[in-house]
Amino acid sequence: MLQVENIDVRYSDLQVLWDISLEVNEGELVSLVGCNGAGKSTIVETIAGLVTPENGRIVFDGEQLNGTPAHRIVERGIVLIPEDRGIFPGMSVRENLELGAYTPASRKQSKDSFEFVYNLFPVLKERHNQTAGTLSGGEQQMVAIGRALMSKPRLLMCDEPSLGLAPIIVKSILKVIKQISDSGVSILLVEQNLKASLSISQRAYIIENGRVATDGESSCMLDDDSVVGAYLGTC
Repeated sequence: MLQVENIDVRYSDLQVLWDISLEVNEGELVSLVGCNGAGKSTIVETIAGLVTPENGRIVFDGEQLNGTPAHRIVERGIVLIPEDRGIFPGMSVRENLELGAYTPASRKQSKDSFEFVYNLFPVLKERHNQTAGTLSGGEQQMVAIGRALMSKPRLLMCDEPSLGLAPIIVKSILKVIKQISDSGVSILLVEQNLKASLSISQRAYIIENGRVATDGESSCMLDDDSVVGAYLGTC
């Protein structure tokens, strides 16, 4: 479904990604794991069209995305949940969700999308008129995920969904991400939490200093003492 081929990315004179290649297959949940500042967010922002690669290609369903505006990439089915969630705190929960269904195709299916989101997050249905900024951090993350799902994504990119959340809430959020994957949506999950992300994904790429340090099946990485010893608890 998605192929990222040998991309280099710079911010002005500072190069932050070197020769990054990865792929996500249809219906697959893939993790991008690494310490803070490793380049994980830049990778998903580049795929989403927010950053332009200096070299390399990004291909989705056989079509090159380089130079495609971000809103057109959303229309093609790639949606990013940013690290800071990006919700509108002064708007209600329902209004935030409605903003996700801005494309003509997703608007036509908004009724079904609302039902899907509210089934995943019953608390959002209970609080649909509540101002989003008054929700807890975990509930705001639910709004961010729900809004992305309203766009009817084929590939959902989640950037650090567990950041700043209590462990019990992290477990709940990751469980929902797995449910979304099981529903048929492909997912690229950015996480510092090695063990948690590897436990729900099929494959993973470990990013270190802007490069792919290693990649493989998540279950094999969890069983590899050298990988766990090198990355677990060091970020």
